Amino acid sequence: MTTKNSVNSSLIYSLLTSTTTTTTVGSNSNSNPSIIYPSSSSSNNSICLFLLKFSKVLISSGAPSHRLDYCLQLLLEKLNIKAQFGYFPGFLVVSFGEIGMSASVQIIKVASVLNLHKLTQAYQLFEALLCDEISIEEAIHSLDSISKSPSTIYPIWLTWLAYAVSSSASAPLFFKGGGIDMAFGLLLGLIVAFGTQYLAKRVTRFASIFDVLLSAIIGFLAATIAARFSSTTTCFYALSIGGVVSMLPGYTTLVSILEIAAGEVASGTLRLITSLIYSLLIGFGLAIGASIHKLIFPALNIISADTQRCENGISPYYHFILVPMFAIANTIILKGHPRKFPIILSLAVLAHCVQFFGSRWFMDYQHLATVLAAFSVAIVSNIYARIHPTVGFVDMMTGLMFLVPGSVGVASSISSFTSKVHSNERNIILNAGSQGVIFATHMMIITVAVSLGLVLAAALVYPIRKVVDYRRKTCRYRRRNWVGEITF
Repeated sequence: MTTKNSVNSSLIYSLLTSTTTTTTVGSNSNSNPSIIYPSSSSSNNSICLFLLKFSKVLISSGAPSHRLDYCLQLLLEKLNIKAQFGYFPGFLVVSFGEIGMSASVQIIKVASVLNLHKLTQAYQLFEALLCDEISIEEAIHSLDSISKSPSTIYPIWLTWLAYAVSSSASAPLFFKGGGIDMAFGLLLGLIVAFGTQYLAKRVTRFASIFDVLLSAIIGFLAATIAARFSSTTTCFYALSIGGVVSMLPGYTTLVSILEIAAGEVASGTLRLITSLIYSLLIGFGLAIGASIHKLIFPALNIISADTQRCENGISPYYHFILVPMFAIANTIILKGHPRKFPIILSLAVLAHCVQFFGSRWFMDYQHLATVLAAFSVAIVSNIYARIHPTVGFVDMMTGLMFLVPGSVGVASSISSFTSKVHSNERNIILNAGSQGVIFATHMMIITVAVSLGLVLAAALVYPIRKVVDYRRKTCRYRRRNWVGEITF
């Protein structure tokens, strides 16, 4: 029993302390003191090491926990090995052996950051192994290459420019801003890029409160700009929320609801609570920034008492330019590969069109338009995945970002900031806590609507895929066969 526990511990330790593996069975332990392999066959060692590396790469690339469970179950069945994997936000729990038998349980700390390119590579590797196109040793080597590759495939200046374009395009696209708001949105987006991509990685001491400080700076600058222009020229809400649109936890909130819907209640609940608290902090930071401006310049008003919404919106025809701008910028921020631009842009246009026209057809049921938009994106992405070798979940992510709280979803929350009760700066500042709760509640409701659309698409696609595969007598692990198993 003690030998079995040490075997599991040493194998996981070798993953965490070494990036290159050389399995030498029966070698002297003094030749490589950091890697100690069990006395079992080298094949089982390689399989266990592959599963550990694959799960770590998949989670670190931002995959949901239910997708991790789905992939690992297929791999365990194909490789004929007994193991249990679990994930909580920030931690991966691993145990090899039969259920109920004495085995060591290891907890591996894994940081999860959405990286569409690495997520695509990990999925393609998973698919290639299921289809017997590569061996376990080749898969381990590929996983090492994915882990060692740079975190982004774009130069730093292009990533910063994407943050600026994202904030600039979101102001008129989602928050009824104007041309002046777009110009200042470029500046606010560059400040967010400098803070999140450069300063936050070097000033780690204030990492826990850095996003609040950054949102307070954006709130102060937005108030400074809005107070010096008329309400028909600039809009405080478009500037402030558009400035931090790249910081909003839209993906995390969406994944949390999907995990809860898929039965991963523990990880989904933790993600949901974290994202809601994070949203409250960002909203509170914006209110703090506006209050500091009010204290320094008490004679300048950032909002007129009779203003209920932004008054400087531009024509909807400009959406033909703004939608591709925001979609491409968001794809660069999420580290998607350039060859994915055509399908990602198509799904983003589809999401925006269904949301835009659906909100006008269902005036009294705004969230129904969000459900239809998510449903349409999921269906089209699944159809495309059946025709072309791709990953449907990655392709539709930018399209969903037009619907989740990181973009269009926030627009429906503006009414909670612009009601008559809170129509001046003093009340907004004094009621920052209640406004943050309302804002977070709107985010959760919109995310539930998006999740409902995805679940409905999965319910429609799954039986159709089963009937088609049965009639064609397809092989179980045929390429692209697994994509239609679940939509998300």
